[in-house]
Amino acid sequence: MNFKAKLSRVAIAVALSAGLSSAALAQQTSSGIRGTILDPAGAPEAGVDITVTHLPSGTRRTVTTNEDGNYTIQGLRVGGPYKVTIDSKEFEDQTLDGLFLQLGQFEKINRKLNSNDVEVITVSGSSTGSYYENIGASSYFGEEAILGQSGLTRDIKDVIRANPLVSVGTGGSRELSIAGNNPRFNSITVDGISQNDNFGLNGGGFPTQRSPFPLDALDQITVDTVPFTAKQGGFTGGLINAVFKSGTNEVSGNFFYEKIGDELAGDTVDSRGNDTEITFGEVTYGATFGAPIIKDKLFFFGAYQKLDIDTALEWGPAGAGFPNDTDITLDEINEVINIAQNVYSLSSDQVGGFEASPVEEDESIVAKLDWNINDYHRASLTYQYNKGNVTANLTNNNGTLTLSSGFYNRSDELQNYSAKLYSDWSDNFSTEIAFNVQDVDNGQVSFSDIGSVTIEEVGELESDVEFGTDPSRHANKLSSKNTTFRIDANYLWDDHNIEFGIENQSLEVFNIFLQNSKGTVVFEGLENFRNGLAASYDYQNGIANNPANAAAEFTNDTLMLYVQDTWDINDDLTLSLGVRYERFSSDDRPEFNEASFARTGVRNDATFDGRDVVLPRFSFNYAFNDDVTLRGGIGMFAGGQPNVWLGNSFSQAGVNSGQFQAQDVQITGADITGVLPAASAAIPGTVDELLASGAEGVVSLLDPDFDIPTDIRSQIGVDYVFDIPGIGEQFTWSTEYIYTDRDDAPHWIDVSLPGISQSPTSGGSTALTATGQTLYVDDDENRDLMLTNSSGGRSNIITTSLNKSWEQGVSMSLSYAYQDITEANQGTSSTSQSNYRFSPQINRNDALLGTGRFETEHRLVASIGYKTEFFSGYETNFNLFFERRSGRPISYTAAMDRGLLEFGSDEFRNAAFSPEFNSGNYLAYIPDVNDPNVVYASPELEAELQASIAQAGLAGYAGGFVPKGAASEPWITTLDLSVTQEIPGLMEGHKGRLIFIVDNLLNLVDSSAGRVKTSNFGTFRLYDVDTLDSQGRYVIDRVRDDSTAFDSDDSTWRIKIGISYDF
Repeated sequence: MNFKAKLSRVAIAVALSAGLSSAALAQQTSSGIRGTILDPAGAPEAGVDITVTHLPSGTRRTVTTNEDGNYTIQGLRVGGPYKVTIDSKEFEDQTLDGLFLQLGQFEKINRKLNSNDVEVITVSGSSTGSYYENIGASSYFGEEAILGQSGLTRDIKDVIRANPLVSVGTGGSRELSIAGNNPRFNSITVDGISQNDNFGLNGGGFPTQRSPFPLDALDQITVDTVPFTAKQGGFTGGLINAVFKSGTNEVSGNFFYEKIGDELAGDTVDSRGNDTEITFGEVTYGATFGAPIIKDKLFFFGAYQKLDIDTALEWGPAGAGFPNDTDITLDEINEVINIAQNVYSLSSDQVGGFEASPVEEDESIVAKLDWNINDYHRASLTYQYNKGNVTANLTNNNGTLTLSSGFYNRSDELQNYSAKLYSDWSDNFSTEIAFNVQDVDNGQVSFSDIGSVTIEEVGELESDVEFGTDPSRHANKLSSKNTTFRIDANYLWDDHNIEFGIENQSLEVFNIFLQNSKGTVVFEGLENFRNGLAASYDYQNGIANNPANAAAEFTNDTLMLYVQDTWDINDDLTLSLGVRYERFSSDDRPEFNEASFARTGVRNDATFDGRDVVLPRFSFNYAFNDDVTLRGGIGMFAGGQPNVWLGNSFSQAGVNSGQFQAQDVQITGADITGVLPAASAAIPGTVDELLASGAEGVVSLLDPDFDIPTDIRSQIGVDYVFDIPGIGEQFTWSTEYIYTDRDDAPHWIDVSLPGISQSPTSGGSTALTATGQTLYVDDDENRDLMLTNSSGGRSNIITTSLNKSWEQGVSMSLSYAYQDITEANQGTSSTSQSNYRFSPQINRNDALLGTGRFETEHRLVASIGYKTEFFSGYETNFNLFFERRSGRPISYTAAMDRGLLEFGSDEFRNAAFSPEFNSGNYLAYIPDVNDPNVVYASPELEAELQASIAQAGLAGYAGGFVPKGAASEPWITTLDLSVTQEIPGLMEGHKGRLIFIVDNLLNLVDSSAGRVKTSNFGTFRLYDVDTLDSQGRYVIDRVRDDSTAFDSDDSTWRIKIGISYDF
């Protein structure tokens, strides 16, 4: 029949694409069904009752078709199976069994009635909600795909990485970039509850250190980059939606236990690629449970997961028996401890030692109630809890040894509350009402109560020793509360499905972040440490030496309205047109800084208050025939930028805190323990004195003319379902092109930075180097860093995918993505200083365009599954994940940190080019042979540099600057294997599952394969500039040899073993 043909080929395969955005639901917490009923003559049939029953829970919904024969039902549970009954008063009834619904999608069911006997149709080939498919840039993952993922971390990222545009970074944070966008710009929701790091401190994207929910609690997941529905907002990266499982009329659940340890892991390598020894053990256990409280009426589901990681220190003094030796010997570290205790009168707790027992733990809880109030109303309540703690700032290389007093506990506690009501008020009008609260507390508690101490150039190898509170943990506490109220409505009017809604979000933030508020001291050598002569002393604090006086405390409100019309012109063509409006408001403002205003002419108390944005969106879906569908759209998107960028204006207003820095000062124990006033007159007694002297330090401000950053995204895609004789039927191939124009992207400038007015190369105007770079005046200790806008960013993305499942138990998903991304400032940090300093540039305040930091130019992904029964009645599942992707972009830079010093420490050098800018982030000028714009400190340096330039392939840029992101890190190849085997349970209906996962199978087969190399902040320093001569020429005095470093965890095979008991 016509219905079955379309459902099995196009409507099923292609509906997996969220590019079919006309069928998307708000916040994606539910599913829906809609369609048209015709009489035998093909005319619309009014008055037909459509009854949908969710068989596991008995949830029942009934609507009646309108005069145009149309109907719509939304707010349905995801999954199934569903039974759909079409009850006509004049013609024969029809029944559809075995229907499964996908998260956030309308299943379109059109029927033509007849006068034959009752017809029962089993919907074979409908999305079963069990596995996954990639359709272009969109992906759907069912329960089977979630349970069969081949990653080690039980993180949602291990599931969604099968999408070709999802790139999971290396390292501990495993930052998640979608379509080459900043990981902070994504939106992640589960059951409509935000899982985002709303303030924006964590690189991993979550408000917690790890995934904040048990993986086994998830029912379905969707990923999209261009959902053209006006309902969706709050992101300019990717959109990840998931839903927690719900209880049913059956009692069900599971228990699991999984383990990873060094006994089932390969030889680890350090950053240089040398073998190292690491002792670790990781145990994860948990359970899920679902049951009816009142059959067909009230249901409960709960999930629990606990992670415990037992680790030992990997690095220690040479000769102390640690797995890996630093360049510091045992005698040298004992001498440091002895001086600290006897010269500075510090206690053993304040100094610490080289032995400790680091910990890491994580605990997650989900509890959910579902209530079928009646046939017209359904409600759900969800509670989510996560708490994690990890010992941080451990020694991780041979060049710096951190004593235990420098460690700190990084903890996060998350509580989410959600209530939703789904209501059918008539056959044509329904609503969803949601109320959510996200409450987050982040703590960073040091092992010590004193300031920070670093002794440089210790021992023959001139390494560093650190003890005391880490400089960024002197005063560091964050809490946030995000409250959301939302109403979504759906009205069916003739052939138009009209959706509209309102949402209000209120984010309350309290944040203290003051570096060096206990004082940070740097000594050069043991003798200077012994004699109390510090190379530098840094101090920053709030008024009256109270960090709380510099706290950022504010509330931001966002009002969102939308309306959208989805018009089914006929069975083949669907159009969707909508508009979204967002308005920002706040009653809080940063404290006005008159001195900053006098310097810059720009007020520092601007906020987002009163700013708004209009986001129109359009999409279409046209089925040429049963096998080919064309889809596309265009729309504007906004949101996702971290609130911490705005919070900097509150915490760094310049009138509630001050900072001080001194060189070559005499230090006593009182200075180290943070007791002020200090013995040295060079260290001021109070912050009030600092502010009175005009030493405001960094002032962060928002451009009063700042525009909300937006993306204009357009997409065109084709989906083709075809058969290959002798191989299989219903292969699904999709390809699409996505273009994004980035408008008003964030950028940071120093608005108080004047150019030098005279130099030999300037002709009396602003001074320039011989290479054409602007020189700046550094006449005070104040910086006014403003968040403003830039333009010109864009991205071109092409994706293609092929999906197929065979009845023999084999499934396959192959996909490829190409990215070409240009941006000015990557915005990788939470502070204005870092975002200003670490973006590679030629001239400091310019918004220089270049390759996007998170671009993955090429990415090939293959997921292959095989399901069989080696033992009758007990499934064996094999899942293989393969990924091959190009490395992230690298910028070649010149280090301007020698001889251009006017004030400050190494981190703040290079005043002649621009104060506050990181010395190693100037794009490198590539000198030609005998280049007139540079000179060398010694004759042999020119030949050495030219050889380095040739080796790096940079000779083509001679006489100019290397473009931003001109090189890239090495390619990364990943191969992971997951095997599960069912075994008999203790009673009928119960089964066990043995779990075996190999991470980095390539490295297991070949120890030289599967290695991962990364760069330091995406830059390679090519050479050092010591100074500028009288003609403004670089004086090059050193050729650098920066290279990529091995990521030890991602370069080593590891095996996880576990067991699960399902009932």
